[in-house]
Amino acid sequence: MKTQSKKYLIAICFILALFGGCKKTEKVAETTTPKTESNGSIATITTSTFTNITTTSAMSGGVVTDKGGSPVTDQGVCWSTSPKPTVDNNKSGVVSVSGSGTFTSEIKGLTASTKYYVRAFAVNKAGVAYGNEIELVTASIASATFGFSPMYIIGSTVASADIEVLTDGGDAITERGIVYASTSNPTINSSKVKHSNKGLGKFRVSLKDLTPKTTYYARAYAINSKGVSYSSEVTFKTIAKGNFTYTFNKSQNPGAEELAAYSRLQVAIDSAAWYFNNYTSVTKHVYLNYVDGVPTADANNQGWMRFGTNSSYQNLRTMLHEGSHTLGTGTSSWWWNTLVNGKLQAPSVTAILRLITNDNTAQLSGDSQHYWPYGLNQNSEVTTSWDFAYTCLIIEAMRKDGLTEFSGSYTP
Repeated sequence: MKTQSKKYLIAICFILALFGGCKKTEKVAETTTPKTESNGSIATITTSTFTNITTTSAMSGGVVTDKGGSPVTDQGVCWSTSPKPTVDNNKSGVVSVSGSGTFTSEIKGLTASTKYYVRAFAVNKAGVAYGNEIELVTASIASATFGFSPMYIIGSTVASADIEVLTDGGDAITERGIVYASTSNPTINSSKVKHSNKGLGKFRVSLKDLTPKTTYYARAYAINSKGVSYSSEVTFKTIAKGNFTYTFNKSQNPGAEELAAYSRLQVAIDSAAWYFNNYTSVTKHVYLNYVDGVPTADANNQGWMRFGTNSSYQNLRTMLHEGSHTLGTGTSSWWWNTLVNGKLQAPSVTAILRLITNDNTAQLSGDSQHYWPYGLNQNSEVTTSWDFAYTCLIIEAMRKDGLTEFSGSYTP
């Protein structure tokens, strides 16, 4: 029995030995939670007030009062047109920083007369800290002011405007002129005519290549370092284009003196046709003749024009003057009936003359054949090339008042 028990004991020990149960006791490893280094807290920061506010920029910044236990790796300001801006909106870094934690930043790329929300920010290992939010309103563009006279120099394809820049808004005017379009509120991105001079003062600009019988909208403009200023809008309508044509009758075998006269007269008739076609709506065909024995020049309402050998009359002034006679000035019943006591009783003529002369009492004077001012009766009456345009404007006003028998119907 003992032998059998002994066998059982040996078997049990063998099994225990096999699974380690009979080994000496070993130390069991301790289970521990891995240690993590603390990230601390975000910084504490305040936003500085604004300085140097312009139409497109401002200076701000902040003060870091507590770094939050870890170094600040980035700082600056952020902004948006909506409240609570973040660094994911617009941001700028540091322009300068002091040891006290105060830093300065520049906010750029802004729009004039716009409200922005701004906060300072500081970044450390714990994250992004934001300062208090403050509001910034950018400065308005300092506007220039204008004097813009009603436009009265208006033809079929051309027009001119008299403008004055009265003030510059605190910054020197570097460009000035007029913008125009066939729709309201034109800008410098529309059609533009730039004047050659800068700064304050009066100037005249001319518009070309316009479409006849079309309404246009125009504004004066001036540019300074703060932006573009515009005047109030002026509207004008171009007239119908004239159809003034001619036949130049010439000799078969002209001599040298006659050829020289032809050359002068050709320039004069072409120039006169341009003025009549662009500043009036007349329809007229004239016959130009060089006639020895005519002391100066003459014309009738049927369009027959004669120029003598005196070269001082072979010019544009005389050609426009004689051309006016072919249209009915001094050669029509309308003229003689409208002229009363030496004054032309024609409201449209009076209105345009007063605009030209800037005289609210002006009235066109005349006799049985001629009128003044701007009748171009003598070479001495021409002071500038604008006098040629003024003559045509007066003729077109006469047509509006009824001078149409020899110049074609008036169709505004």
